[in-house]
Amino acid sequence: MASRKIDELLPELQDKYILFREAMTEAGLDFVLTCTYRSPEEQAELYAQGRTKPGKKVTWTRKSKHCERKAFDIAMMVNGKISWNPEDYAKAGEIGKSVGLEWGGDWKTPDKPHFQSKEVENEKIT
Repeated sequence: MASRKIDELLPELQDKYILFREAMTEAGLDFVLTCTYRSPEEQAELYAQGRTKPGKKVTWTRKSKHCERKAFDIAMMVNGKISWNPEDYAKAGEIGKSVGLEWGGDWKTPDKPHFQSKEVENEKIT
């Protein structure tokens, strides 16, 4: 099962997560952490879902930043309940970017609950 532990992220991402959490609290936004580290095997299982295994597709990649300890996912809490409404993630995305995170909501195929370390240009592999 994927981790929800902050200490399983790379130290520099742990620091940014703490800044993110503090800014979210300051803004009065409630959320829960749903995923930090995910093993390559767990990622492969998620990738198979909706392809070779039953269920809805939930990921587009086998090489998630979660497997590198460089990403975390959240779920916004609205009125005490988890919300998957994309509009409820806009302010969290702004906050994440303000503390130096890359927000999945800005991607061509948005992943609004996802935040990760910004990539250095020479780290990108195509």
